[in-house]
Amino acid sequence: MIIFRDRLFNVVCNIRTPKTGGKISVGTGSFIIKGNKVYLLTADHVAKTVDDNTVLAFGKHQSNCVVLPLKDLSNGNAWKIHPIADMAVIELNILNHLALFQDRCFPYDHINDTDVPASRDDELTVIGFPHGLGVQGKFSPLTFRSYASSAFLTLNRADTQTPSDFFCLENPSVGGYSGGPVFDMGYEKMGCATATKEKTVLHGIVHGTMSDETGGKIALITPMSYIKDLI
Repeated sequence: MIIFRDRLFNVVCNIRTPKTGGKISVGTGSFIIKGNKVYLLTADHVAKTVDDNTVLAFGKHQSNCVVLPLKDLSNGNAWKIHPIADMAVIELNILNHLALFQDRCFPYDHINDTDVPASRDDELTVIGFPHGLGVQGKFSPLTFRSYASSAFLTLNRADTQTPSDFFCLENPSVGGYSGGPVFDMGYEKMGCATATKEKTVLHGIVHGTMSDETGGKIALITPMSYIKDLI
């Protein structure tokens, strides 16, 4: 199934946790469905900032933003943290919010949970909330498009300095995109024509940006192959 961008915006949410001094820790999450279970997927380093005051801000494209406490949806469930990768999931109970979650969950069978990386020839779209933007008033996540610039590489995580597999994007990320999904949309514009594939595919989630003293920057993406250990 091909899912176009304006509809795909529905599957993401902004994870917002108030901190001292009026600051807010922000990240991006995705709603995933496998069988009859719904999960919130994000980066481990985002999940570690979550507490009882954390809220999820979400909506439909250009609709008013809805804000719900995460604790009302998690129903006492604990995060499942990957022992190696920067990835975490928590099972949600949406029975009291079925109308809100209609057409909002990305199907597991559209996830690339194999050890085959995204092709460097496929345009990829990252969806998220840089600096928490996109949830003030109208709901409007931000996107950027890029291409994979590597296959899987083993590098140290930025948060724990422990090794994990990543693939790189040609462009850098921005704070707030952490945990955000990286999609091959399943279609490509070629002049006036549109080439379509079998389905939209989720290849990974944003870990962060690698940079050095030269000023060069590339985004590091946690591949979805790790999700098999959590769901």
